[in-house]
Amino acid sequence: MGIFKRYNKTDRNDEVVLGSNGKPVKTGPWFVQYPYERDAETGKIKYRTIKATYSKKKAEEILRTKVDAFQEKDKLGISPDFEMSFTDLMDWGLGQAVMQAKASKSDDITRSNHLKQYFGKLKAIQITPLMVENFRVSLKVTKSEKTDEFFSGSTINKMVSLARRIYYLAMDQGIVNHNPFARRGVFPELPKGKYIPDSEFRRLLSKLRDYLRPLALTAYLTGMRRGEILNLRWNQVSFSQGVIELSEDDTKTSEPRQIFFNSVPELKKVIIHAQKVKMSGQELVFSKSDGEPVPKWYMERLFKKACIKAGVGPYRFHDLRHTFNTNMLKAGVSQKVIMKLTGHKTDAMFTRYTHLDEDGGVPQKLDDVLS
Repeated sequence: MGIFKRYNKTDRNDEVVLGSNGKPVKTGPWFVQYPYERDAETGKIKYRTIKATYSKKKAEEILRTKVDAFQEKDKLGISPDFEMSFTDLMDWGLGQAVMQAKASKSDDITRSNHLKQYFGKLKAIQITPLMVENFRVSLKVTKSEKTDEFFSGSTINKMVSLARRIYYLAMDQGIVNHNPFARRGVFPELPKGKYIPDSEFRRLLSKLRDYLRPLALTAYLTGMRRGEILNLRWNQVSFSQGVIELSEDDTKTSEPRQIFFNSVPELKKVIIHAQKVKMSGQELVFSKSDGEPVPKWYMERLFKKACIKAGVGPYRFHDLRHTFNTNMLKAGVSQKVIMKLTGHKTDAMFTRYTHLDEDGGVPQKLDDVLS
């Protein structure tokens, strides 16, 4: 029981790096091993290991929470709820604060509806791994009522992932004693992202509303995620150092990141202009013209409209992150440096964001990035 890093750190020659004690230096995310139930027959405690976070502090907090939950459940002798239906379990899980805090909570509701339609009023404790496999296979040949297209492997994977998360929460609460969605296979996910040539981006940019152009330019020139840009606050911007500081709480991977804007003239102009037009007491760097936050759905809707007006795409706002990744690689920047800039943690994810087979050369603006 405890927290640990699983992977050995290697150097440029793929040799394992040794510490002063002669043992391999560990790297990667922190794993948490915690007790989750006591065997009813033997009385022995069972343990589970999960990949938790890149922050040691958060990993320790997760461990304490898990241990406290087990001890409380063990003390009270809580037994599974044999009568709760799958539908009720999903509704219970979606209502938990940890799920309500997710940026994807509205999408989770839609995904849960498909799960509830399939598993109906079956008892939550009755669901088996075979049922989950049948669900995955059947949905692959089912058309979505919304798009009239077959469900993609990525969409099905997200549904299974949602149910798995809620079952784990229910196990911690003592509602169920097993997770049929655990360790299920996943369908291969084809990259959805697209590369936006510089000429098309400039046409698209001209069709965006004035207050949305700085957000799009920032994404195009930095590869920052939409949420990182929409939630960016002035206390994260240092003009003296010319840097944007993203803490572990600001990033999806829970790892801090720095974006230097002084070396990118076009980006520097964006930040300076935002500072000039900000309203009194405004904390967000980017906002609507009335000073209110820009909702993510609002950004996406107007981005799609701009694509139509410009006669390009269709593209998503997130494609700007794909484009930055690809432009930097085309410009000769090493993969290691790009991953530091974008916050990608694995080679597989980096590859998904690279579109070297797309037409279009490196935009002239990247000369500023590399200077």
